[in-house]
Amino acid sequence: MSENHESEPIWLQRAKAWYPLSPLTGVLLFALIFAGWIFGLNWLFVRFTGKTYFWWYVQNGTVIGIGTAILAVVWEQLEEQKGLLSWHPGRFLVSCLALAAVFFATIAASLAPTDRLKRPADDSVSILEDLWDEVCALLMDLLMGGAVLGWLIVIAPFYYLLTLVTGAPARQEIRGTDRRVVVQTEGPTTTIEEQHKSAPVPENAVVVSFGARPFAVTNALNAAVLFLAQLLLPASS
Repeated sequence: MSENHESEPIWLQRAKAWYPLSPLTGVLLFALIFAGWIFGLNWLFVRFTGKTYFWWYVQNGTVIGIGTAILAVVWEQLEEQKGLLSWHPGRFLVSCLALAAVFFATIAASLAPTDRLKRPADDSVSILEDLWDEVCALLMDLLMGGAVLGWLIVIAPFYYLLTLVTGAPARQEIRGTDRRVVVQTEGPTTTIEEQHKSAPVPENAVVVSFGARPFAVTNALNAAVLFLAQLLLPASS
């Protein structure tokens, strides 16, 4: 399958111009980066907690899933970031960096000072209230920024390994198949029909697909897999 050159980040295009990389070489290079990344995290966890990185991730899977879901709430277009579910480690890493960049840009925008001079003199919002919200917003933004940075450094590597499996249904749907499921409800009757994608969608019908909300579907599967792993994993691992 040919690579879409226009969809690649600028830095990767320049790297290829300086030192051409075949698609397979690129996958292997980023796979080695992820392997070293995970090995380093595992060493740190064993060194400072006495537990493996894998054990920590599984035991905290519920909190990790909630934190990851919050990212989708903050960024409405997160579902468009197909790279977060990509099989290619390089595309996944680039999408993670883009996600962090957007999040920190959002935090910077929220920290912009309030222009009190444009408010009328009888504005009910007092200076004290403004200062309170600005200080609390700063604290919360710092907390969220630390959480995102932690997600990028600590969560992302194992999240990639997890989505190699759990992201398969969404990736398959994104690539596209010749069939789709159409659901139509008329009064108490619900009709479920499988049809070819070239067929017209009936009026008032809804197309159901794993590809419609791929990130949400994969995140739900991640939670299910981590829950099962937590039941099977000995507490003393």
